[in-house]
This record gives sequence, C-alpha cells and structure tokens, in this order.
Amino acid sequence: MDNIILKSLSVENFASFAELSEFTTETDSSKKEYLDNTFINGDIRFNKVSFLYGANGSGKTFFCKILREIQRLLTLSPLLAAPNSSQFLSTPQVKGLDVPVKPFVFDIHYREKPTTFKIDIVMSAITYHYEFSVQGKTVVRELLTKKYRRTEKLIERTSPLFKDIILRSELKGFESAKQTVKPEALCLPVAAMLNNSLADQLNTAICGIQVVSMAAGRLNPLNPKKTFTKERIDKYIRIIQKADPTIRNINVSSSEEEIARQKIDVDDFENREIIATKTTVSVDTKHVVYNNGVEQEEQAPITFFAEESLGTIKLFTALPYLYDVLESGGVLIIDELENGLHLSLAKEIINLFNSESSNPKHAQLICTSHQPLLLDGNYRRDQVWVSIKDSFGQCSLHRLSGLQTPRAKVNLTTQILKGAFGCNPKLFFDNNT
Repeated sequence: MDNIILKSLSVENFASFAELSEFTTETDSSKKEYLDNTFINGDIRFNKVSFLYGANGSGKTFFCKILREIQRLLTLSPLLAAPNSSQFLSTPQVKGLDVPVKPFVFDIHYREKPTTFKIDIVMSAITYHYEFSVQGKTVVRELLTKKYRRTEKLIERTSPLFKDIILRSELKGFESAKQTVKPEALCLPVAAMLNNSLADQLNTAICGIQVVSMAAGRLNPLNPKKTFTKERIDKYIRIIQKADPTIRNINVSSSEEEIARQKIDVDDFENREIIATKTTVSVDTKHVVYNNGVEQEEQAPITFFAEESLGTIKLFTALPYLYDVLESGGVLIIDELENGLHLSLAKEIINLFNSESSNPKHAQLICTSHQPLLLDGNYRRDQVWVSIKDSFGQCSLHRLSGLQTPRAKVNLTTQILKGAFGCNPKLFFDNNT
C-alpha cells in the first residue's frame, strides 16, 4: 500500500468536544518559514510533525480518542455482520467494542444530537474524505468521497437503513451485498470485509494509524514478529544504551492465542471467519558485568519489565511504533510524548521525523505535550495547536499560526509559556497561599 497521509481530523458532539473542532496537517500557505519541516504530496504541502498543547483536562487526550473511536467503529461493524454476532460480542476480550458513542455530556442540548466524525487521508495523491454520524449505537449518516481534480461521491447514506445507501464508482460492486449492513454498522468496513478493494485499502489505512499513550506503563506493538527482528533489536539497543549504558542484549519472545471465532455469514461460500487473538510479549535483557572497571564476558540477566526503570521501559516499548512508521511511512499519534522521557530523548524522537535521512517516506508524527521546551528550535507556527476548555466544559482546537504576529517577533516556547490561546492552566493556588 502507498504511504498514507493524514490530512485532517474533525469531530462534533463527542466527549469534551461539543461544537465542530477541526485539526489539519496541511500547512498554512501564507507561512514560508522552515520548509524543511514539511513535504509535498501532489499539490498539497504537509507538516511532518504537529504538536498539541493544553492545560490538564483541556481535551488533548480526547483528541487522540477521536481517531480511536473511529477505529473502534470500523472494527466493530464487520463483527455485527455475522448472524450470531451477539454471542461473539459477549466474549470478554471483544465486549468493550460494542458500546454507544459518548456525546458531550455537560449540556442537555447535545444529548439527543448525533456525534459526527470526519477524517481526510491522502493515498497516491488522491484525497479521500470519510465522515459519518452516530446516535448512540445507530449510524444515521455516512459519506465517502474522493478528490482528484474533481470530487466524486462513493458512498452516500442518509439513514440507518441499508436501502438508503447509494454506492458509486469503485464501491458500486458492493451493491448486491449492501443488505448485510445493519443499522449499527458502517458500510465502508463491511464492504472491506467482503473484498471490495478500495474499501479494504481505506479501512486498512485508517485502522493502521497508530495511537499510543506514553502515560501507559507499557505499550503493545501491533506485530511483534516484525518489530522485534534482530535488525530492529540492534537499532533499539543502540538507542537504549543512551539511557542505560550497561545493556548489551535484548531477548523478546511472543505468544499468540485465539480468544474468539465467529463465521461471517451463512451465505458466504468461502466459509470465512472473524478470529480474535491475543498476543503476549515477554522481554529479558542482558547487562554487562565489570571487574574493577573491566568488562567481563559474563552478563547479568534482568527481567526487563520488573527491574528496569519506567523511563527506559517506555522508551523501549515506544521504539517499535517509531520505526514501523519511519520505515514504511504513515502516521503515528502519541499522547504525552515526554511522559517518562528526558527532554533530550523526546526531542530526538521529533528530530527523527523532521530529518529527511531518517524519515525518507515522510511519515507524520502528531503528539500532545505539556512541555513547551520541545518547541525550543526551528518550528513553524502552523505545526503547533492548542486545546482549550471554556467555563461550560467545551473544548476547542486552535492553531498557533492564527496569531497575527510577524515571525521575527514570535518565539513559540515563549508563546506557550505566556498562555497563548489560554493553553496554560489558571493558578490553582491563587488566594490559598
């Protein structure tokens, strides 16, 4: 598959976002600074790295959950197509998928309104726009378009009923099977499951965008067999030695078990099944032993997750995600990039994406952060976003390039520290000291 570019992500009436909030990696064409931080695909210029800042509770983590919610609904929809889906969805490992979409809760006006998600991705210089609206568990609207010189509608759905789904162009081949789309399911992933080529590419592209949180104690790589090859582990060791110079070898083992199995459809002549699996990864490391400062052949074994520092564990478990996207292209979203990492290590991660030599496929990094010193360098104003929450509990996204200030007078770090767009918290202890 060609490199995937995330152009934009939008949401309305979801979690802490009441009104429409829009995010984009497309550059502001009026800003000409630091073009090395950007790349061009077709006739559009994109940022390689985007930052999202904000006070605690301002919506940064919920921004990351926008994409996870889209991915959850794309993953859930094919499961609902199975005739005995309720039995499959009741298994503990899958049960969490089948829950209603959570609307904005701090205003009763929004409780009966649908939640709308929108995502634009670029493949082979073609922009695909996908949006849908969900009321609780029911899909009330769905739209897929493609744009290459002109815009063409591929899926147009105006109600929960399959009869109100209109398919065109590359999706027209799914017409005879659209009755498999239930009111609670999205059309695109069901078409992908039944081998529509374009639907499969788009579904795979959106679900393939990795969203990880550095606040988690450990992360779970998507494909351990790929991410823990000897070549990869050698790269990881060279980086981890900057944090722990005693490490010499890393041994990774993984096991996979089937946790659920469900046939897709009684009329499926290929007798296909949806199979859910669980992967367990174990890590052990070997460390150097010295005798009066002389390195010995003997090495000390360490149970990695039990005995290493939390920061080293976080660095190690983040590396597979970084190299997956840097080597293949694509998009990586990291919540709280600097959590548990020294500032210099966090900045090295950013530099990996901005550098043409380490990022020849123009992979994109989107990260949330509390650390303004990450921007102590040559960064564009349109790379920086802030999330703010008003007194009514509503969060919104704003781009720092909206500040009408000449570049020569703007220091991004200073702007964040001074509270540009209200991204710094109020003084919690004012009048209490």
